[in-house]
Amino acid sequence: MKKIISAIGFILLILLVNFQSLTYAKDAKADVCRGGENSSRLDFWLGEWEVFADDNQRQGHNLIERQLNGCAIFEHWSGAGGNEGKSLFYYDARDDSWTQIWVTSNTRRTGGLKIKHLIAVYQDGGVRFQGLLRLPDGGSILDRTTLTPLDSGEVRQLIEISKDGGNIWHTSFDAIYKPVDD
Repeated sequence: MKKIISAIGFILLILLVNFQSLTYAKDAKADVCRGGENSSRLDFWLGEWEVFADDNQRQGHNLIERQLNGCAIFEHWSGAGGNEGKSLFYYDARDDSWTQIWVTSNTRRTGGLKIKHLIAVYQDGGVRFQGLLRLPDGGSILDRTTLTPLDSGEVRQLIEISKDGGNIWHTSFDAIYKPVDD
């Protein structure tokens, strides 16, 4: 009988140690993308938005969602003209960095597929992502997106391109994100 009780005690001890190890591993994984300095940089952009140009013309609808314990942000764009696009912003906890991959239904079109990296963080909480746009002739141009939180609770998105290596920038999209009321 003592052997059975000892065996049961040993098994319970093993189960307890394994349970604690599993709980620790689960908790460590859950927090890995929420602990770095840059991990919450896009939090101001989370939510559901109606998007308007400077002239108050509706450009589309955008849903920005945090996924995978903060390791990913998904963007679901629906343009007023019927165009759609999706972004995956992913946070790499190994080097405390963000990367964006933007995809549309026509990746042959310039801008139909983009990869950008977080290159700047501003005092007002804004962020800038930049990458290269591949052109049909094999060349490339610089492409950058700046997201700026506004005091009104809105967000400004400015997308610019440069054909001369960054000396002169041209606006390709400038819009205000207004939160959708619940």
